[in-house]
Amino acid sequence: MNRDGVSNRTDDTGRMRQVLVVNVTRMGDLVQMGALLGRLAQEWPGCAVDLVIDRRFASVAALLPGLREVVTHDFHELIDESRAAVKDVVALYRELAEWLRPLVERRYDRIINLTFNRASALLVSAVGAPDIRGARTAWDGGTVIDNPWMAYFADMHHFRRINRFNLVDLYALGGSGPGPFTPLRLMVGKSDQEWARQVLFAHGHERMEWIAIQAGASDVMKAWRPQQFGRTLALLSKRWNGGVVFLGAESEKEMVAQVVRDYQAAGGTNPIKNLTGQTTIHQATAVLAASRLLLTNDTGPMHLAVAVGTPVVDLSVGHVDFWETGPYGPGHWVLQPELDCAPCGFDHVCVHQTCKDQLQADQVAALLLHVLEDDPFPADIRGFRVYRSDVDEDGLGTFRCCVGHEAVHERWYAAFWRRHWYETFTGQCSNIPPPAPPPPDVEAARAAFESLMPAVDRACTQASEIVRVVTNRPLDVRKLQTLQRSLAQERERLVSLGMKSMATRPITIAFLRTAQGDDVEGLEAMVRHQALAYRHWRTCLAQIGGALGIADKEERKSGSGSRPVPATAYAT
Repeated sequence: MNRDGVSNRTDDTGRMRQVLVVNVTRMGDLVQMGALLGRLAQEWPGCAVDLVIDRRFASVAALLPGLREVVTHDFHELIDESRAAVKDVVALYRELAEWLRPLVERRYDRIINLTFNRASALLVSAVGAPDIRGARTAWDGGTVIDNPWMAYFADMHHFRRINRFNLVDLYALGGSGPGPFTPLRLMVGKSDQEWARQVLFAHGHERMEWIAIQAGASDVMKAWRPQQFGRTLALLSKRWNGGVVFLGAESEKEMVAQVVRDYQAAGGTNPIKNLTGQTTIHQATAVLAASRLLLTNDTGPMHLAVAVGTPVVDLSVGHVDFWETGPYGPGHWVLQPELDCAPCGFDHVCVHQTCKDQLQADQVAALLLHVLEDDPFPADIRGFRVYRSDVDEDGLGTFRCCVGHEAVHERWYAAFWRRHWYETFTGQCSNIPPPAPPPPDVEAARAAFESLMPAVDRACTQASEIVRVVTNRPLDVRKLQTLQRSLAQERERLVSLGMKSMATRPITIAFLRTAQGDDVEGLEAMVRHQALAYRHWRTCLAQIGGALGIADKEERKSGSGSRPVPATAYAT
């Protein structure tokens, strides 16, 4: 029962609550929905949850608990047929409409769209629900994002160095809301467990411990070097007598064969089972559940291991940011190169990939021995940071730095923004104490505010003047065009200013998305939306400046720098 005495399971008419989740992305993203599914069960006990996925990942979805139905479609084929014009547009539309019809008829109470593209926005808008979270289609065919957490997810790649929210928590917070820590969980069938036992523990290996290795990755940028895997496992074999089982896709066979050759050349002696390309998703999950730990790149199998309770040692190289997609919940380890460029951007093509050489085989082996044999923690680690995964004071996933140095200003702003977003979007006080003011770059931050605040004030005035011109009759078209051009030029300059400092970048990105993502029809509604976006930006700047202790004198005097900003100021 909720606080009004109404069953959470049903709506006001007594109809069972229904939720549709759309996640047409990758295997790991499906597994990372675990906390969301658990949170929905807490919010609306007994509600029915359906999931729309690409047909290729049906086997992964079958492992997820708490689903009523998994609805599949070959979305890649649909896109290919659209691009190649194999079928005319009308035929494609009719086929998709027929596929969507049962979903429309269910009249979902909430749709959670975890796929941030135009196609998924069209899909959820076609199904329809009173509560849509994530991307949907605006009246004019554009895409807008509802829910501040989902909007944050769309924004954070612009400031990922100071993001401290795991994708698992963003899914759960945006799709449901705050709540107690909810671990990832998958269901492993008895037949798959028996298969794994036969493979690992038969033929004289009944008492042997096994570690699993995922040496490949969907993107070579995310994969540690094969020879380093081989050397690490060879060094491990000098102190540990267990077995090594390799997992991976068919396409990774040659790369794993290279790891095995390097392992043998370096004197590795432990038994090996190479299951690369030989398991189903369910069988691989059962092998992971039976393993002592998983040494892995940031991949889908890493999340499978987490969800079956197997400790993970995650090699976070390339453009991988473990704060976003690292192993969720307590008991895991993350190794990140200690380089200014790590992690690199998603669109960055690195010619040297130095980050992969920062992780040294002897030190990785020493960390594995610490986990497997309870050896002392390796104190001489150099060239990379070591993090231990944990749960923070607000019940969200986090990572604690055990070895290495983090940039002081990044660490300070990460803590500041982590607390700010949590309190703003949930309306609850965070249990994490704020970082001690002022920020390390206080003078640069103050300069950013001093240049940005009056300029945004002027932009607010310009936007208000545009509203006045539009609402006057007759409409002065020439004046309107002049004002619009002037404001567009000013906005470009303002955004450039706002992006220069970590004190202002996150709310600058939020403003830009809000200003561009309008869902209003008509000229007057559009210019009012633009004016409101500027005022929200101004209000957010005042609040952040006050929290940082660098608001100007007038802001401090008026107290506007300490007024709370509603979550709607950050979401369309």
